[in-house]
Amino acid sequence: MPANPILICAPTDDLRGELEAQLANSGYATHSVHSPAEAAAALRDAGYDLVVAEGLAVSGAIGRLRTAAAVPTPVLVVAPAGDVEARIAFLEAGADDVITAGFARSELDARVEALLIRAGRVRPQAVRAEMPTGEITTFFSPKGGVGTTTLAVNTAVLLAGGVAQPGSGARVLLVDLDLQFGQVATHLNLTPRFDLAGLATDEQALNDAELAASYLSQHASGLQVLAAPAHPDADFRVQLESLERAFNLLRPRFDYVVVDAGSRLDQRTLWMLEQASTHTFVIFPEIAALRAMSMLLGFLAETTTLEARTLFVVNHIFPKELLKARDLENLLRQKPAAEIPYTEVEMIRAVNEGVPVVTSRPGTPVAMALHRLAQAVVGIPNEPAKKADAATTARRRGIFGRR
Repeated sequence: MPANPILICAPTDDLRGELEAQLANSGYATHSVHSPAEAAAALRDAGYDLVVAEGLAVSGAIGRLRTAAAVPTPVLVVAPAGDVEARIAFLEAGADDVITAGFARSELDARVEALLIRAGRVRPQAVRAEMPTGEITTFFSPKGGVGTTTLAVNTAVLLAGGVAQPGSGARVLLVDLDLQFGQVATHLNLTPRFDLAGLATDEQALNDAELAASYLSQHASGLQVLAAPAHPDADFRVQLESLERAFNLLRPRFDYVVVDAGSRLDQRTLWMLEQASTHTFVIFPEIAALRAMSMLLGFLAETTTLEARTLFVVNHIFPKELLKARDLENLLRQKPAAEIPYTEVEMIRAVNEGVPVVTSRPGTPVAMALHRLAQAVVGIPNEPAKKADAATTARRRGIFGRR
């Protein structure tokens, strides 16, 4: 199957040449025309997955392009730089998205890919090797206080340290999507100057990958962090459209994107779950938590199409086992990818110090269990854990990793 065919409609030679070169370098098959009339004729004669058009001033031109093909085709319009009113006018006229002239290649790639995904037209050979796209892993639990943030933070630190690429760390972005009370920054002892709410309301940054990246905070491990807002009311400033645009700009810059999605299910969380290649659902082994997980999985099965791998992680936050591993497997109908043992002191100290346990105490049983979890997240088979003596087993049954 060929790469996604894209129709370019641009009367300006310089812009047309720039679009042809950038899209071709990204692996797309392109065909160019000069006018909306030629574009409509081309759409009727051949199938294209997307139209990229220079600002269309002709009344109704965008609508005609969208419907000229047998199947409505999404339209990305290139608007004059700095002309906010023009961008709004193009969107009101029916454009699916608008990008301003002077765009960076990474932004063009991100917007094109987002429109193709939305339209369900991504083709296998259209994946660009030149612009690696970060693999998204979400950490979520329908029940709060079960260590979701702890697991997300430690997994991200391990990925940045090379657990998936021995000998060299991966480029990793950790996003705190718990927009009211997220504590990723606390777990890493960071004091971010900028956060996700600020990025979501910065129109200029949402059109510029370099500016968007300036909202990230760097951890000593090399991990980049997009922090949650410092105030709970900022949650309402993060609209779904802004979140999509921010991710489309930032994702190509990383090998992995780890998302602490918290425990609240809303449209932003659902969208993130749809984008992910791996879901890591965190479970506390008691009946109420398992019932909540069952309700979540049933809801997702009925309301959305998820194609990601699903991993279950059992996190023992109390010293006594409330349910046996065999009971959990029977209820989940799947063997958990990892089981995090209880630890009385290490995890409390790690959170209070702001130093992840995989960094501060890498040889402890809990750190080794987290290492196996990180390997499972990236698809590396885990070796069976060595059998421990009774005293060690008594210390291993979970983490106290409250969010």
